[in-house]
Amino acid sequence: MSYTSEVYVIVAIDGPAGSGKSTVAKRIAQRLGLSYLDTGAMYRAVTFACLQNGIDLSDTDAVANCAQTINIRFEASRNDNSADDSAKPVTANATQRVFIDTTEVTADIRTVLIDQNVSQVAAIPEVRQAMVRLQQQAGEKGNVVAEGRDIGTTVFPNADVKIFLTADACARAHRRAVQRSGGDEAKATHTPTNPNEEQQILQDIKRRDEIDSTRAVSPLVAATDAHHIDSSNLSVDEVCAKIEAYVHQTAATKKATAFIDPLDKYYERPVAEFSLFLRALLKFVVAVCQIYTKIKYRWKIENFDTLLAATVPASETVTNNTSTTARSTAPASKKGVIIIMNHVSFLDPFLPTCSLILSGRSVRPIYKSEFNHIGILRWALPRFGCFPVSRNTADIKALRRAQRALQRGESILIYPEGTRVRTDDQPVEIHGGFALLAKMAKADIIPMAIVGARDITPPGKCYPRPKKVFCRVGTPIVYDEGNAKNRREYLAQLEQQATQQMYALRDVLKQEHPGRN
Repeated sequence: MSYTSEVYVIVAIDGPAGSGKSTVAKRIAQRLGLSYLDTGAMYRAVTFACLQNGIDLSDTDAVANCAQTINIRFEASRNDNSADDSAKPVTANATQRVFIDTTEVTADIRTVLIDQNVSQVAAIPEVRQAMVRLQQQAGEKGNVVAEGRDIGTTVFPNADVKIFLTADACARAHRRAVQRSGGDEAKATHTPTNPNEEQQILQDIKRRDEIDSTRAVSPLVAATDAHHIDSSNLSVDEVCAKIEAYVHQTAATKKATAFIDPLDKYYERPVAEFSLFLRALLKFVVAVCQIYTKIKYRWKIENFDTLLAATVPASETVTNNTSTTARSTAPASKKGVIIIMNHVSFLDPFLPTCSLILSGRSVRPIYKSEFNHIGILRWALPRFGCFPVSRNTADIKALRRAQRALQRGESILIYPEGTRVRTDDQPVEIHGGFALLAKMAKADIIPMAIVGARDITPPGKCYPRPKKVFCRVGTPIVYDEGNAKNRREYLAQLEQQATQQMYALRDVLKQEHPGRN
């Protein structure tokens, strides 16, 4: 049964080395008419390329550079195959071939040497980031079976069906030994195995399990919503039957709820194209929030004229009917800006958002995707122009949405701290996606800071108190394409400059208003 004409599904299969992920994923793709994406082959290809080019695997910078520049292609071996210069999933019923540039490495990446080294390469954060981007691009249209490490937690955190496939180490070693001897347990074509080789494979698998489970970056862990299947004593058909049942159940649910407006309708369209009712409702809610919060917290945004001058009037934003080329080449004066702000309380988003909307500007605040699990917020936030982002993941989809909004002339409000910071002494990890977004959209960055909002609900208090809040807009940071020759270094500098200015604004406000937090 194919889902192509009914609903779109992403099936993510994760698990330890040798648990049968590839075999099962290929069979599921064949049975359900889905595309197959072998993410593990991508890490193996990077490992092979490094070894072939004499790169020391302990030289993380060199390995990362290889991963960021490698050209991996997947092709189908049948007659109607077609080459693609990207890591594109192959269709069902096709035997997958792997190429680096024009050289086929299908067999080369399945050797003992690669088995022994791939975990070391995959543990490098920059390698994982590069591969995750390729994988997400390959699977963003749906109807994909993807297997590999982090597939359900990092690569496709919103996959429709997540499977964590396990098997005991001895069973996994035997399967791999049969595969090395030319057999195929999936087709019941068993062949004698070399006991010494099987023992070596067992030791390698145990070593990989230890490395994969204990490494600091992306350790082997199942997604919280994954279905666990132990395949030690199950045939391939039995495992596939279980997975197919989950897919059928999920597809039926999606089909039954297909009449509901998809949230993408609001994420991908400019607010100016929302229905008249929603735009009127937004203005009403914003006006009420502004009046209430100004009376209760007596807030004021200093240097607000700087923000107004840098943002585009909503009436001048580019609609979706304008071509992509026209949007991407629009002059800077017609593009939105990225507003970054420290995050200390629930009040923070209201100040810039209400002020800008009531001044005739379009602003799209970014919120954590967990809010979509709360019914009223899932309904309201997208309809009020907000974007969700999956935290602690490479959320390429959210970046692309924000990029398109900026190119239309809508501004983006981001909290780089990622969560509310309870005290200024609290260690904070800055999420630098805003710098990459500035690069993608060629957009300027405007830092802001807020002080006093933390006093509204101090520790131990449940109800907001009427405390005065202070906010200030900083100097715009212009994205300078001329300084972007070394992209990684420039983005790091941009992130540091913007966050330092944000915190400098905060510190000045605290000096001017002692005792405020």
